[in-house]
Amino acid sequence: MYNIGIIQASKHSDDTYLDQLNQPIYHVHPMTREEVLNTGDKMDALIIEEDSAIGLKHTCELILELRRNCKALIWVISKNQMKTNKLVYLQLGADGVLNEESEQEVSLLQLTNLLKRIKADDIPTIEENTTEQRTNTEIPIQLIATNLSVLLKGKVEVALTKLEFEVISYLAEHSGKAITYEEIYRKIWNGEFGDTETGNKQYRVSNLIFHLRKKLEVDSAKPEYIKTVRSRGYMLVL
Repeated sequence: MYNIGIIQASKHSDDTYLDQLNQPIYHVHPMTREEVLNTGDKMDALIIEEDSAIGLKHTCELILELRRNCKALIWVISKNQMKTNKLVYLQLGADGVLNEESEQEVSLLQLTNLLKRIKADDIPTIEENTTEQRTNTEIPIQLIATNLSVLLKGKVEVALTKLEFEVISYLAEHSGKAITYEEIYRKIWNGEFGDTETGNKQYRVSNLIFHLRKKLEVDSAKPEYIKTVRSRGYMLVL
């Protein structure tokens, strides 16, 4: 159902074009100039009848006021199909100009197609809905960089040292992937792993992970988040 506001030029307007809007998908609302300025933002589209008595100036002013206050589609019904008038209306923000005398069916079909596309763009896709659901569900570990801390299951904030935060951040970047001792060492201490003191460097990585687990895991002996990948390194599972 599309809400269409009609701003008629007068009570005695020739409204034969309204027959084209006499369909279940349209809900037509006859409106005065004052009403449309107050409630136009609730309409999906607005159709302005060009007032031949007042002319171009009146219609232009109304288009400008509506464009400042609402996002509805604006269609002008014009008796005067001078190219100049049509260009001015479009330049001011009208989405289309309908000739009152001809091609009404074509023009209104164009309007319907525009409404369908705009409405479809406003409906979240399945992917967007899924993303929103994931955002709103309880995330096991959330990083809080400003505090060098993590939020566990959306409830408990745990303070970390700078190195601990760097490690958990690095693992989070590669969540679900095994990261080697060498990769962690290079990332955190900016050094080559190499053969020299390899055991000592691996110990530094293991010790850091040990302290992280003590802070984050319910049972550090049976870690839920930071898993050991035998003979390789560690992996964060969220």
